[in-house]
Amino acid sequence: MTEVEAPHEELPPLELRRLRDLDLSKSPEDGKPPFIASASGIARRGNFAYVVGDDLLQLGVFELAGSGPGVARRVFAGDLPDAPAERNDKKPDLEGLTTLPPVEGEPNGGLLGLGSGSNRDRDRGFFWSLAADGSLSGEPRTIELQPVYDAMREELGGDINIEGAAVVGDRLWLFHRANKGKAPNTVAEFELGDLSRTLREDLVVEPDELAAVRAYELGGLDGVRLCFSDATTLTNELVCFSASAEGEEDGDIHGSVVGTISADGSVRRLRTIDPRWKVEGVHATIDTGVVDFLFVCDQDDPGTASPLLSASMPLQRELDESRAGPNT
Repeated sequence: MTEVEAPHEELPPLELRRLRDLDLSKSPEDGKPPFIASASGIARRGNFAYVVGDDLLQLGVFELAGSGPGVARRVFAGDLPDAPAERNDKKPDLEGLTTLPPVEGEPNGGLLGLGSGSNRDRDRGFFWSLAADGSLSGEPRTIELQPVYDAMREELGGDINIEGAAVVGDRLWLFHRANKGKAPNTVAEFELGDLSRTLREDLVVEPDELAAVRAYELGGLDGVRLCFSDATTLTNELVCFSASAEGEEDGDIHGSVVGTISADGSVRRLRTIDPRWKVEGVHATIDTGVVDFLFVCDQDDPGTASPLLSASMPLQRELDESRAGPNT
């Protein structure tokens, strides 16, 4: 396994602006408040921001141009138990959400949501087609991730905790969070093969080839190790990721960072974020030399809505080394 170190930039923490709380028009399930409290992943297409929570069976849909509440759309059938311990065992633990590019049969691409794989009930995800304007089209399809997750378990020698994903060319990058077990922060690259056939036919993500595996040492904040929390495709040659330093107890948050990784696997940037926030999800785009971010956070308080935040920072060519066009 290749090992990669990530030097921190000597810059002030990236300032985040609160856009809104992730309020919903109605409760996602009986007895629960009408908001997302455990936001874990975000993706954007056009005017729509999509958010998953790690203890929900629904996808949150928010229109960025408006201030009204979002709508919860179900992605998995069934119900979760009310008892916290049972709920934790049975939840799909949706941690990653990313956009997929257009392929045969999916002219506008779609959303790919991923379970964490931290137990066998979490080896599934979903795909939801997108319309030309970025809105949802049709109904979600459950995706079987066990084959590709088993390949990663074998490579890492134990449990996995997938927090993010990005598509770079014909490869799917999976981001393993190193907060539990012996495996380090890891990015595994899999050849995707015929993605259009997967989405059209068996809905099973089969790894054609494990093309690369890299361990990342991201350093720490206040002596607490930084671990991957999400990822998103920024350009054809650049992936953006977030990572957080979280203690063993809920609410013990020491801050987060955002960074970029080039297609060859090297870290180009690593910058701290306003330490008030534990970033769990990131979506990023490039606009005239500036990287625009959307973040969601999980502040470990089930009684409080997760926030949607934004930030911008200049694209530094000497660090990012990317001349590809923006991911839309």
